[in-house]
Amino acid sequence: MNEEDFNYKYIKDKKVKRAIKQSVYSRVVIIALLLIAQIVFSFLILLKLEPYIEYFIGGNVVITLLFFIYLSNIQGKNEYKLAWLLPVLIMPIFGLACYILYHINSGGLLLRSKLEKLKKKTNEYIANDENSLKILESFPEVQGIGYYLLKQSANKPHINNQLEYYSCGEDFYLKFLNTLKSAKKFIFLEFFIINIDESWLLLLEVLQQKVSEGVEVRILYDALGSLMTSTKRYVKYLNSLGIKAKVFLPLIPFFSTQQNNRDHRKIVIIDGEIGYTGGLNLANQYFNVGENRFPYWKDNFIKIEGSAVQNFTNMFLQTWNISNMKISDDFNKYLNIIPSKTYEPDGLLIPYDDDAYNNEDIAEDVYNYVIENSRQYLYITTPYVILDYQIKESLIFAAKKGVNVILIVPKKPDHLITFCIGRTFIKNLIENSVKVFCYEKGFIHAKTFISDDKIATVGSANLDYRSFFHHFECGTFIYKSKVINEIKTDFENTLNDCSEFTIEQYKKIPLIKRMIGRVFRIFSPLV
Repeated sequence: MNEEDFNYKYIKDKKVKRAIKQSVYSRVVIIALLLIAQIVFSFLILLKLEPYIEYFIGGNVVITLLFFIYLSNIQGKNEYKLAWLLPVLIMPIFGLACYILYHINSGGLLLRSKLEKLKKKTNEYIANDENSLKILESFPEVQGIGYYLLKQSANKPHINNQLEYYSCGEDFYLKFLNTLKSAKKFIFLEFFIINIDESWLLLLEVLQQKVSEGVEVRILYDALGSLMTSTKRYVKYLNSLGIKAKVFLPLIPFFSTQQNNRDHRKIVIIDGEIGYTGGLNLANQYFNVGENRFPYWKDNFIKIEGSAVQNFTNMFLQTWNISNMKISDDFNKYLNIIPSKTYEPDGLLIPYDDDAYNNEDIAEDVYNYVIENSRQYLYITTPYVILDYQIKESLIFAAKKGVNVILIVPKKPDHLITFCIGRTFIKNLIENSVKVFCYEKGFIHAKTFISDDKIATVGSANLDYRSFFHHFECGTFIYKSKVINEIKTDFENTLNDCSEFTIEQYKKIPLIKRMIGRVFRIFSPLV
């Protein structure tokens, strides 16, 4: 059986299984089952302990009071504390049990420990504080954020790079395939979603050809995002083609907060000299190929050539090795690569990463830095708007001090509950001078910040809790590069396909959807 036949058969066989997995592992189903179990458990307890009911109620009051005192004295965001306080108030025993289960997770602790060891090993190969500090001194306006990224996540600043911006998937795809064909040593791919469809099969042909030429090919993809391809059978199939494939955190049929920590990054590395990142995944809809749910998918990607690719190689190797019992990679082979081409300085570039196990909120801090340092305008594209207090207040304050703050968001949802929650935050923003426009042409998935013709970010992190606190993410902080004008032009062109969202439009949203948004907004920090 040839490759195309295998993949066609695989699609046919896996449709039902995929639907089952989606329902079984759905967080909504898990939470609903826990709530039902809580109600049944509480009812049985009340029946059994009816003679002692006043002691039971008194115990619940004590649990709630002690938990409230505990939350008041720990570090953390108030929205996060409220999200836990409410279930403990309603159902003290189960609420507290869920809180303990959420925080005492041996699998998560093991991954955290392993990732810290990996960072120490790989960061040795890229650490060059003296040179990095000299670079940052040349850019005093952004020296602070550069120093933060260097010290907190070992993400070095770079000046000699060439950047190319892709404003949509269809412009990117064929050029990307041609660039892959130029690989001589290795190709690393890391994506949240890989679907078996025409786009993937054509890419797979290129990867097979490179394997036959002696190029090392690795693919790392997320188990939840790629349900169709994350089975052992498909991984084995890819391995049989000579491709080293791994699934990030395979799903298991047990309740674990570790399941919530997904690899949402989009990274491509070719020979350690060419890198890509952005919002695109490997599926037809991202490249507007074939029939899809939305008439058009608006996304972006950025190509990097030069020394900054080392940062992305470092990210990939850390995540690749996190599931290994022993660290087997020769990091020197991949991290001590001297670019074969030299490029003229083009501003400052800092590729950065974030993960679920560090003590810093890197992606959020980068976004917040751009917001707080905007003086004239701030343009943002994001598919989701689920904001914590810090980001929300920063956006509002920027608008109130005269910055022209504009967000472009989808008009139609891809996830209904997330969409309803987002509309409640959008209402808060537009009531406070922030302008929000809805993309009419299809669905916008790009995650972009542009400010004052000086700063831009392109990456994988959305404006939501999942990206900021639960996911593995990556991005690029760009300062005074020629590519910023291209990103700005793309935003302005996209704005032509949008309509402004107003309070009147919010009031037209059905009451049930507004209520769904307000209720689920309370729990958004947890999921």
